[in-house]
Amino acid sequence: GALYIGSGSAASGRSGAVYVSVGSGNLGTGGEMVMSAGLSSAAATGGRLSMNAGYSTTSTSGALVLQTVNAGTSGSSGLLVLSTGSSSSGNSGALYVGSGTSKSGNTGAIYLGSGAATSGRGGSVYVAVGSGDTGVGGEMVLSSGASSGATGGRMSVATGYGSASTSGALVLQTVNAGTSGS
Repeated sequence: GALYIGSGSAASGRSGAVYVSVGSGNLGTGGEMVMSAGLSSAAATGGRLSMNAGYSTTSTSGALVLQTVNAGTSGSSGLLVLSTGSSSSGNSGALYVGSGTSKSGNTGAIYLGSGAATSGRGGSVYVAVGSGDTGVGGEMVLSSGASSGATGGRMSVATGYGSASTSGALVLQTVNAGTSGS
């Protein structure tokens, strides 16, 4: 059977909040919270896990915040992994990161970057296509936006600025060929 946990609707005012929280401790690793959809042993798809922010009929929809909290006096902040599972037969799942469409106004921007460092170097950002052993290697496509009524979007590639030294190098090259080919 299904299990429903929620607060009731409010005819005037805001509805009640729902809190699901693991208690704190003073020894060892903090308690885990695991959310898992159902497994299917038949030739069917496993259960879906959905997390949706609230809808607003007249204003902005609610925010969905997925983050690890700050580290304490020592250590690093927690790891955040967004990944699809592996597949023993067939393709692994796709991963889409994007903003929604807009009927009136601009679509949302997407920011991908590492944080600033006050003592040390900024974190690296890696975007790479996985390797394979059959067929042509996977493509990487970077494309700015088209416009039907104005200038197309600009694409900029810039190296880092060095306030006390040399700016970063820009390397654009193909790799060496294998034992055969160009």
